[in-house]
Amino acid sequence: MNKSLLLLSAAASLAVASCTQDKPAAVDAATTPAADTAVVVDDTALNNDTAAYRTEADRLAARIADDLKLTDTVVVTQVTKTYYTRGRRLNEVNTRYATDTTGRYAALRQVNDETDRQVKTYVTEPQYNTYASNRGTYYDGTPYTAATVTTTTTRETTPARRGPAVVKYDKKANGETKIVYSNGKTVKIDKDGDTKVEYRNGTKVKRDADDGQVKVKD
Repeated sequence: MNKSLLLLSAAASLAVASCTQDKPAAVDAATTPAADTAVVVDDTALNNDTAAYRTEADRLAARIADDLKLTDTVVVTQVTKTYYTRGRRLNEVNTRYATDTTGRYAALRQVNDETDRQVKTYVTEPQYNTYASNRGTYYDGTPYTAATVTTTTTRETTPARRGPAVVKYDKKANGETKIVYSNGKTVKIDKDGDTKVEYRNGTKVKRDADDGQVKVKD
């Protein structure tokens, strides 16, 4: 009888020990997601912002190309990239210096001055003279430092090509402009400044020039 009780007691002790050892593993399994669990992040706002920057950059690049009589598609692509970067930086400045008027003014001027220096590296000096005289329009009332304009015709070395090339640039008599890029993106700008961009994947982005409202349609 005593021998049987001892055997039952030993078995019960082993069962309790086993449950105690398995408990942390069970808790971890219940609280830790599986490795293949999908995590979905809503990046709609980020995509909309990026599309808005690109749309505005396309619009300004088209205007600059027309003003400067740019025929080199590589240069037009560089202008677009420069103004895309400028748009993102201006938004960062406005957010960072929302309550600091003096700091915001200086930061905006720095962004525009760096944009100016970048453009100067890949256009001819006669073209830059035209660009400099129109900066108030391109920079949309934001501050910048007056630049010294020279009269020589030497051209700076063109940086390595980046981004999609412009394969078609068509400005119609009614004021509408159409730009087609090598990556399949098409930009249409009407005479009022409204911009429509269609990407190769079918996504369409429309920006109203009056209120800056951006609409994205997949």
